[in-house]
Amino acid sequence: MLNTDVREFGAVGDGVTLDTEAIQAAIDACSAAGGGRVTLSGGKFFSARIDLRSGVELHIEVDATLLATTDGSAFKEVESDYWDTAMAPRRNKKCFIYAENCHDIAITGRGRIDCQGRNSVAPCDAMGLWKYKRVVFDLPARMILFMGCRDVICEDVLLYEPCAGWGYWVCDCERVEMRGLRIDSNRNYPNADGIHINCSRDVHVSDCDIIAGDDAIVVRAYNGVLKKKTPCERVTVTNCTLSSYQACIRVAWIGDGEIKNCVFSNLTFTNSNCGVRLSIPGVPEGRPNNFTDDGGDATVCENLLFENIAIDSCVNEPIEIRIDPGNRIGSIRGLRFANILSKSGKMPLIRGREDAPIERVTFSGCTFERKNFETIADFIPDADGGLLKPYPPRSPEFVNVRGLVLNDVTFDI
Repeated sequence: MLNTDVREFGAVGDGVTLDTEAIQAAIDACSAAGGGRVTLSGGKFFSARIDLRSGVELHIEVDATLLATTDGSAFKEVESDYWDTAMAPRRNKKCFIYAENCHDIAITGRGRIDCQGRNSVAPCDAMGLWKYKRVVFDLPARMILFMGCRDVICEDVLLYEPCAGWGYWVCDCERVEMRGLRIDSNRNYPNADGIHINCSRDVHVSDCDIIAGDDAIVVRAYNGVLKKKTPCERVTVTNCTLSSYQACIRVAWIGDGEIKNCVFSNLTFTNSNCGVRLSIPGVPEGRPNNFTDDGGDATVCENLLFENIAIDSCVNEPIEIRIDPGNRIGSIRGLRFANILSKSGKMPLIRGREDAPIERVTFSGCTFERKNFETIADFIPDADGGLLKPYPPRSPEFVNVRGLVLNDVTFDI
């Protein structure tokens, strides 16, 4: 086993010199020696894409920063026989830290990974979801990507400004532990998801603090990138504080496959657009499908438990379960919500379709209180370009639901 500092391989750590080759050489040497720890300490290590290897722990000390270059051409695209990179969401094949088909790997330490998202956006005058828009398109759309890995640990590290791209993408992995992580995104930067878990098994996220410009934690089964249909199952998220410009927890998307047996517990949601969202958009007849991450499957979501959640300052629905026309649904059933205390601008919405009802939904020991959290998202433009207050207060809505149970539930509208 080799324990080494990247400076032993020529890294400078001055925040100016590109240290990619030195960091990679340290990782490669550590793996060749049978594994061990590669340490960044006492500096800012400027880098493009780094590839982890089996048996290697990348350790970032509290006085160190791994700093992403803003030169998009310095990031080489991922080439792989393991997955179909042409089907990568948004057709972006770049990432900052990459591991493919590795085992026993880790990213640890109290240091910082600075993705420099601020350098890929500009203020946006148009009224929309975000106050900024992406203006640089050749930078990575995913910061840390684990593909086909097993026995993975991510612990304590601060991921800073993963703008216009996902913080972590955990795809087709098993036995993943994500503990004590901090993700600090600017909420006004677009598409900055926190942790994105896709087609993986036995993934445990705990004790994390996430501020996201898009969904904070995502659980999906997008099979378009994989060579075989793979469910996403046995995911647990617990003891986390989540803040999001979209949903704190999102489950499923158009064309996803099978998602089942997941638990989300002991969570705090603050300053979000939505609390829990399982909404599957559709493509209206006659319109092109512009989703770059449509896996083409009939979505199945079963046995999902959400319990012990405090929701505060949620602009819209604290819980939104919605199936739109024009998508493929196998079944959405076995959803349980227990011990939820919520203050939000709207009430829960559960809306299935006649041909695809949502089945076996239980609320137990929950209180939903309507508060008026006014932000730009509370207003809609009128014909003259001004702003109007939107829809009147909405009562809880349950449409095309079979087997709905409300036990000790209060809706204060």
